[in-house]
Amino acid sequence: MKSIRIFIFCWVGLALVFTHVGRVWAQAPKTEKIAFSSNRKGNWEIYIMNPDGSRQERLTRNGAGDYSPVWSPTGEQILFVSDRNGFRDLYVMDADGSRVRRVFGKSAHRAEPTWSPDGDSIAFHAETPQWSIQTATIHGGSVNQVAFAEWRGGNPSWSPDGKEIAFVGNVGGTRRILIVKLGSGNVRTFLPKEKSWMYSPAWSPEGDKLAFTWYRWDIGDKSAIFVANRDGSRLKQISKPALGAYSPAWSPEGDKIVYTEEPVGKDRQIVVIDVKTGRKKQLTRRGLNITPAWFNPTTLSVAPQPHLLTTTWGKTKRQD
Repeated sequence: MKSIRIFIFCWVGLALVFTHVGRVWAQAPKTEKIAFSSNRKGNWEIYIMNPDGSRQERLTRNGAGDYSPVWSPTGEQILFVSDRNGFRDLYVMDADGSRVRRVFGKSAHRAEPTWSPDGDSIAFHAETPQWSIQTATIHGGSVNQVAFAEWRGGNPSWSPDGKEIAFVGNVGGTRRILIVKLGSGNVRTFLPKEKSWMYSPAWSPEGDKLAFTWYRWDIGDKSAIFVANRDGSRLKQISKPALGAYSPAWSPEGDKIVYTEEPVGKDRQIVVIDVKTGRKKQLTRRGLNITPAWFNPTTLSVAPQPHLLTTTWGKTKRQD
């Protein structure tokens, strides 16, 4: 009887593992892609493109607005914001735009999502029960409020080690970048001695730096993209000042940053800039284009979910 159970377990377990792995890799892009939101067709939709701006393809086709796409760590899914049910909430779809579904069963105003590094959870800015940074599973369960953030704050970014979330909050009536340590709930101010009005923090792939938007009066009342180490050292301005510089996102290799730029008198477009040289390239030109997110399948460090069989096998052995 024991040998029969082992045979059945192995057959079913292997089938589940290989089916799961096949599904993940079949849905993830095979080459680098940048996801973004554009209104080039008169309605805000989610698009993807190559990192050089070529092959821009539309993923969503809905009468409502779709915004803020973010790749899952393995690239098989895209989390995004949509108002297709009357107000903005979180949705997830496969990387090719198929199987769109709501994350939560009960609607609420939720925005600016980010994935946990293990892909099991998400963080977001939510209105209910009060404006705050919250976490939940990707299936909408285990909702937890981790830090207060007014409606003009938010912008959560989950650190690559999974231990912290950077976000924008109110400090003395201004907008500053704060970092909450998950578990303890301790909150610290990033660059506490610098001037205010900082937005859109983004952790580097190694978690040792933060890129962010900084609105400053001393650069002509304009914004620029800055980078600093996580302890605030080695602060550096990356982009030239513009009327707006929004939503920076790192390349998976950490050598470039893609963001939305709004020059004076021009539409918002997505550009990519080399962190060391400052060399910049404009990637989009049609309509307004915002909130880019970068994925590269070659930077995946481990195969998706190969531990499932080992974990279940261990449980079965303990029962025998």
